[in-house]
Amino acid sequence: MSNWKNVNNWVNKNCLPWAQKYFAEELEGVKVENNGAEAQITKVLETDGDVELCQRKGKLITIFDVRIQLAWKGTAPDGTEASGKLLIPECAHDTEEDEYVFDITIDNETSAKQPVRDLIKKNMVPLLRKKLSAFSSDMIKNHSSDVYIENGQNVIQPGVTKERSNVTHINKSTPSSTPAAAPTAAKKKVNTVSMNDDIEFQTSAHELYETLLDPQRVSAWSRGPAKISREIGSSFELFNGNVSGKILELVPDKKIVQSWRLGAWPADMYSTVTLEFDQGPDGVRLHLKQTGLPLGEEELTRNNWNGYYWRAIKQTFGFGAVF
Repeated sequence: MSNWKNVNNWVNKNCLPWAQKYFAEELEGVKVENNGAEAQITKVLETDGDVELCQRKGKLITIFDVRIQLAWKGTAPDGTEASGKLLIPECAHDTEEDEYVFDITIDNETSAKQPVRDLIKKNMVPLLRKKLSAFSSDMIKNHSSDVYIENGQNVIQPGVTKERSNVTHINKSTPSSTPAAAPTAAKKKVNTVSMNDDIEFQTSAHELYETLLDPQRVSAWSRGPAKISREIGSSFELFNGNVSGKILELVPDKKIVQSWRLGAWPADMYSTVTLEFDQGPDGVRLHLKQTGLPLGEEELTRNNWNGYYWRAIKQTFGFGAVF
């Protein structure tokens, strides 16, 4: 398995298990009182979603989108006991403090329990907003030593060859008896696997096709300069050169085929990515097929597609719910 701590900075650390523990420690026990009423978070029932930390272009960034469900109990001023649940449907890296949504429900709701709901809404929700807003910085503090790589530090994954800045093709016509020729090591065979995925977008096939090939759009969702064009045979580079390849085939609004590689892969190793667009009545389904992946890289590559391509496109252009 590849080491996610990678000098090419397009690999991320899964922090969901840590996040589940973090929210349990930070949110359970939060308590408020006012005018004889009180309420307390008793348990974090659920923390689901994606939580990742990575270094990109020399900076640590957090990418997360989780759904949190809490259990609470409380007492109204007249002594009526109440309990229920508090749902936070989205806690995401791009959510501002005042944008969090809280859905408060009461078990066996009666009018006598309403003061407890009002207390939660007025007094507890502001406390929860501040705790949620601190999550990103706390994650960086806890995991930065695992991910951050000093500039100039050479970190090479086991089994990955460090590439030279200028790579040339071997001239097969060069005589093997040339006196100055150094022995050439045999090229190491790398076992490969395939990966398939389907992604739903609430837009048209044409718009999604353009979003994947238009340089300005690609620069917007990749958050950096993008070298890409609609010419078959042309090269592309994204994410500061950490993703590169060539356009092999184009069928407008129907199909894109690319040779595709990560900078951390063995030199001269490319996979083949086929993207097919299936237009439906309410949106488009994108079929991704990738062949020639280095063995052990499929899950990591799938996560990177989801985080750096699909989620980023949806967040930038509003093409559906962010997963």
